[in-house]
Amino acid sequence: MAVDEAILRGAVDLGMPTLRFYGWSEPTLSLGYFQRYDDRRQHEASASCACVRRASGGGAIMHDRELTYSFVAPVRDSRSEETTRWFDLFHETLIEVLANWGINAHLSGKPHASSAPEPFLCFQRRHEVDVIVDDHKICGSAQRRHQVAVLQHGSVILQQSPWAPELLGLEDITGQEISAQLLIDRWKDTLRHKFQSTYTIQPLTDKETQSAQEIESVKFAHSDWTHKR
Repeated sequence: MAVDEAILRGAVDLGMPTLRFYGWSEPTLSLGYFQRYDDRRQHEASASCACVRRASGGGAIMHDRELTYSFVAPVRDSRSEETTRWFDLFHETLIEVLANWGINAHLSGKPHASSAPEPFLCFQRRHEVDVIVDDHKICGSAQRRHQVAVLQHGSVILQQSPWAPELLGLEDITGQEISAQLLIDRWKDTLRHKFQSTYTIQPLTDKETQSAQEIESVKFAHSDWTHKR
């Protein structure tokens, strides 16, 4: 989370987009920016897991047997239609990649209006650009917008987690074992064609590393941030 924010803060100086794929070193529940910490009591299965609050919105995500991505880009206007279109770009390319494995995925479409409170977990919520396989949500994304840069987070469930047993992953739904690395390799190439751009694989800059360490110590690793709501 701290690395993503460090990249977001330096996006204008860097002058180009940054795409990251990553996993988590231990099962971790990430709360959406606007969620109340006490609401995690609603989900008993993840009660013993580490917890962090994201800078992006949406519902809670159980990061265990899944793939997380982040995309950061400088923009002229963070409220423009272009930034909203990124949800479609990432989710449509994922659908294209899954189709190559014979998996029929599609966008959720506009959900039925409901006055009921939204579920605690992100993957039990439905928004029109979510990716669905056999009526199960397997990918969702959320954004954090600065005035001149945008961070987009997303998650793909690969397998059912014992810390969120109510959610099925791609392997459970389709019977196909799809590793995180194979999905990364195919998805990033499809994204490259979609964005009509080239990319280079690079480590974090010294400035990004230092910034991430500072952000972690004062924010994401601090209980005041996690419990702020």
